[in-house]
Amino acid sequence: MHHMKTPTEPKQTIRLTIPVTPEVHEAFTRIAKATGTPIGRAMGEWLGDTLDAAQHVAQLVENARAAPRLVAQELHAYAHGLTDETGALLAKLRKDPTTRTGLASTRSVPPGAPGAGASPPSCNTGGKVPPRKGKAA
Repeated sequence: MHHMKTPTEPKQTIRLTIPVTPEVHEAFTRIAKATGTPIGRAMGEWLGDTLDAAQHVAQLVENARAAPRLVAQELHAYAHGLTDETGALLAKLRKDPTTRTGLASTRSVPPGAPGAGASPPSCNTGGKVPPRKGKAA
């Protein structure tokens, strides 16, 4: 029986020998076992799946080498934009008490005490909480 190529397999394959750490080898060995493919194919598919990110990083590095000041200015502008966005989010959280769940959920409430189980469980229930039986003390 001859080898049939899958539709996603490239027409031309370039074989490489690459050094990896034992941790990387173990991770791809696990992927290969789970998918029933050779480790080289698991690595190749992973790299193919992340090609857009690799191309983006390559472009950033090329730009940084060609015009480091311009790249630094772009990163600076990005950081300022991120600061503005997070600042606006924090201001919104300060103004709207219904979004301030972090403080209430971190307090320790013993099981069976009033207020125990008052928040929805951490699963996909849609926020439906069973009604309490009896009055809270």
